[in-house]
Amino acid sequence: MAGKPLRVDGIRAYAQGEIFLLTKAGDRLDALVYNTTGFGPCPAAEFDALDVGQIAKDTGSDLAWKNPRRFWMMDTLQINIVGEPAEFGGVKFNLVARMQLPAGFNTNEDQSAQAYRPAQIHRVSVYEFRSGKPVFLLRSPDWITWVMQSFTDHVDHALTESALPDLGSRLTLAEGWQFKAVTLDQDLTITTNGLANIVPDNLSNMYQGCIDRVNNFDPWG
Repeated sequence: MAGKPLRVDGIRAYAQGEIFLLTKAGDRLDALVYNTTGFGPCPAAEFDALDVGQIAKDTGSDLAWKNPRRFWMMDTLQINIVGEPAEFGGVKFNLVARMQLPAGFNTNEDQSAQAYRPAQIHRVSVYEFRSGKPVFLLRSPDWITWVMQSFTDHVDHALTESALPDLGSRLTLAEGWQFKAVTLDQDLTITTNGLANIVPDNLSNMYQGCIDRVNNFDPWG
């Protein structure tokens, strides 16, 4: 997972889009994850117009999948670029990660179909959340804290950054899961050196788990 680090400051609520190039591996799919971060905020109209069938054909992939446009929720992001950039339909992307998608992943669905089912992704990254800023947390039944890394209005079209403190009232939590909004009283850093644990909620917002000492403290309190 060595690569050139890309650092972007002031990235909270920054629009980004992803394309997954997929290769069949038995009953699962291996993915190369391309993200628009580093080329400016993701342009909504151009991203929505991307044709995943054409992208798969052009790249020689078995399939391609478009992750609905999202908004980063950290204040500073550093992520390693792990391959050459690509341009799909006039939109530029960096190759930022590799992962194996969960069994049963359906490219006709968004990530809300995998709600509250943790997965793993290979990447090298540092997320910095500043003191005095809000963070939005899940806690799983095994008492792991999950920190929101991005939100989307793809499922709930009325979801905005300003609505996130009340997100708990909009979620349908799986049994034993909790949600909490917290204002940080110190900087939170999440450092991933190869393998990140992630989970979506039922509105397709994405969280990273505070697992294997990636976090400098537990923001749940």
